[in-house]
Amino acid sequence: MNLINTYKAGQRYMKLCPTDKQLAHSFPEVKIINHIKTATKYLPPIVISLLVWQYYMPAPIAVTAITILFTLSLPLQGIFWLGKRALSPLPLNLVDCYNQLKGKLITKKVIAENGTEANTLTFESFMKIITLAKLHLGDYFGQDNDTSTL
Repeated sequence: MNLINTYKAGQRYMKLCPTDKQLAHSFPEVKIINHIKTATKYLPPIVISLLVWQYYMPAPIAVTAITILFTLSLPLQGIFWLGKRALSPLPLNLVDCYNQLKGKLITKKVIAENGTEANTLTFESFMKIITLAKLHLGDYFGQDNDTSTL
């Protein structure tokens, strides 16, 4: 895999992945995306404080430069991890959930039955199905709506 393709897949996956608290318990992507967004929000003040620290404290310039480079690389590392996760194959325990959600979306005529899909299911395709299911089936798409037992 190419480094740039992995990074672009991470950016796509970050935009695609729903950020629900219900999914945060099952998928670490939600937490990683929140951390990346928080880091990009607070990185400029951190870098400025590191530069001020360099100015007022007699710290070696190499230590400050390495610290700043490491700080700036944290969101990039998160996006790269998301890209690796998006392109990795779906584990067998999630394939059944994927097929159930896809079946529900086919019965509601949201997606076509004969859609072209790759031989290996990836986390990116699973998140696409989850996003569609959340949009068309509601928040609790994984549960059956059987209220006759009440």
